[in-house]
Amino acid sequence: MNPFLLGLALVGFVLWLVTLVSHLRRVDLSDSDRIVWTVVLCTLNVLGMILYWIYAPAGEARPRTEKELQEHFNSRSR
Repeated sequence: MNPFLLGLALVGFVLWLVTLVSHLRRVDLSDSDRIVWTVVLCTLNVLGMILYWIYAPAGEARPRTEKELQEHFNSRSR
């Protein structure tokens, strides 16, 4: 296999993975938005990544605190 194509594929995969992880760490998306964007990213791969960069709303990418996680799951169980 051509080393250039292999390198390009590796860079594309790493960028896709970084995009997916940053998407999953966002706390400002609703559950339905999170599901839709996850499906788009996983099924369309690089095209989904480009669409996410262009069309996803700007937001805050940080992990949820323990308190935020508890509140989130407690509100869903009611």
